[in-house]
Amino acid sequence: MKYILLIAFAGIFAACNDNSTTVIQHEMVISPKTLTYAHGVSTQNLSITHTCTCPFSWYVNVLDSTLVFKDTSGVGDYTQVPITIDRTKLSADTLHVRLQITSNGYGTDTVAVTVLK
Repeated sequence: MKYILLIAFAGIFAACNDNSTTVIQHEMVISPKTLTYAHGVSTQNLSITHTCTCPFSWYVNVLDSTLVFKDTSGVGDYTQVPITIDRTKLSADTLHVRLQITSNGYGTDTVAVTVLK
C-alpha cells in the first residue's frame, strides 16, 4: 500500500510539473542572409516570412547604396520576393550594400548584397 501511494503521488507531482507547453516565438525569418548578383544578373529572390499567424507586413529598404533597387514591400509571407537592381547605376566593378527589412512588430533584419559588374 505504501508503494501504491508513493507511485500515485509521483504521478500527481509529474502532472503538475508538465513542461510540455510550447512557446512560439513571434519573429520574422529572412533567407538567404546574402545575395550575390553575378555579371548580367539583375534579380535575386528573397524569402520573407514570420513564425506565427498574426498580421504581418514588411518593407525592404536599401542602406548606403548608389544603385537603385525597386521598392519592395508586402503583407503576409512571401518565399520568392524579387529584389531587382538597376545595373545602369553600377559605377564600380564590385559593390557591397545592405538591405534592411523592417516589419510591423517582428523586428528588423539585414541582408548583405554583393553586385559584380
